[in-house]
Amino acid sequence: NGSLWETGSNYYGQFGNGTTLSNVLPIQIMENVSAISAGMNHSMILKSDGGLWATGCNEYGQLGDGSKTNRNSPVNIMINVSLVSAGSSHTMILKSNGDLFATGLNHVGQLGDGTKTMKINPVQIMTNVSSVSANGCHTIILKTDGNVWTTGYNYFGQLGDGTTTNKSEPIQ
Repeated sequence: NGSLWETGSNYYGQFGNGTTLSNVLPIQIMENVSAISAGMNHSMILKSDGGLWATGCNEYGQLGDGSKTNRNSPVNIMINVSLVSAGSSHTMILKSNGDLFATGLNHVGQLGDGTKTMKINPVQIMTNVSSVSANGCHTIILKTDGNVWTTGYNYFGQLGDGTTTNKSEPIQ
């Protein structure tokens, strides 16, 4: 029915219920939700109207609200969003027009903007994207032409390029 419920640790306010109190039983947080993605200590909430809301730890700008202030109540980040994926401390945002944005920790290039600089505001990474998945410190991007691109941490070869070298720009 589109209602969002959360339970567990709420140390950074990642529930978005205005507190930092943890719960052992689920509590209702929000209605009209179409998707959610939880990072290590932050939550990204996609409403059915395409509005993206963020709450929780924001030490590295992973909420994308232009600050590094933790939030215990959801803040609106962007409109016309079709998909969101939260990594440990970074967030990938796919707009309904296929534009991909990234925000947060970028120490191994997981944002894919060609730098290793943290971003507190979402920056555009690519166009013509159909899906994205952020993991701990790397990101996988599916373009509308069916090609897969990866960026970020590659110590174990998770970028699939035959190396163990980190990448700060997406590679096919």
